[in-house]
Amino acid sequence: MVKSLNKNNLNEKKLFFIDTIAKFCDKCGNPYSENDLEIIQDNSISSIIHFHCAKCKSNHIATFFKPIGISNRMPINTDLDVEEIGKFAAMRETSAEEILQIYLYLKERERVLV
Repeated sequence: MVKSLNKNNLNEKKLFFIDTIAKFCDKCGNPYSENDLEIIQDNSISSIIHFHCAKCKSNHIATFFKPIGISNRMPINTDLDVEEIGKFAAMRETSAEEILQIYLYLKERERVLV
């Protein structure tokens, strides 16, 4: 979640995202309020916003591209909370070399315990 915004500015941004991206839940039609949104990531190019419906408990992640004013929203089913989503969204991408190393490591093992 974005922590650098003051409360008034944060509420203004949340209202902007409600007006621009989604006023109502896609699943049940319940109107969103500022309490239903968390801004996961916000920079000069884009914002990532988590929408949570208070009525039906569905979740959506939206990406808003600021320079062109376009958004993309998708439903998510996850056991991650908003803080964890933000943590993983900020991570760099996994390289093909790292994936290959993990594959080779697991291939050598007779059993993999989790």
